[in-house]
Amino acid sequence: MAIKLEAGSKASYISKRYIRVVEATTLYQNEDIRLIAIAAGALYKLPRTELIHKERLDEYMKHLYKVPGTNKQVVKKFVRIGEGSIIYGIGHHRFIEMARAAGATYKINEGTGGTVLINLEIFDEYMKQFRQAPIPLKHPLFEAGKEGD
Repeated sequence: MAIKLEAGSKASYISKRYIRVVEATTLYQNEDIRLIAIAAGALYKLPRTELIHKERLDEYMKHLYKVPGTNKQVVKKFVRIGEGSIIYGIGHHRFIEMARAAGATYKINEGTGGTVLINLEIFDEYMKQFRQAPIPLKHPLFEAGKEGD
């Protein structure tokens, strides 16, 4: 979702990183978006509002696959190299290299060219080693143990 701003004669676009639950419900056309956001770790409860981290929710929802003809969504456990590189925003060669290092690759029909599948659960565990530690804020927005109105 981008908002067009008029700045003099030049137009610029800004993408929202955090959206309200009501906006997310209409954007994703899903009534259970709050529960999905909680599962994704993308819901932030501030003193008077709840915000959803859009990028984190999108990342989580990329693993979801909507079954055609129904309203059901399932989590994909295996993906092909192309899908995986799009999901993680990594190039094909780097993605397959990292998947092999993680031990998450499965080759089917090896003699006839075959299909390579990547187990996302194993790959996600491997990716956790590259996470950087959070840096504490100088002036926190609110106290950790205090609930807001």
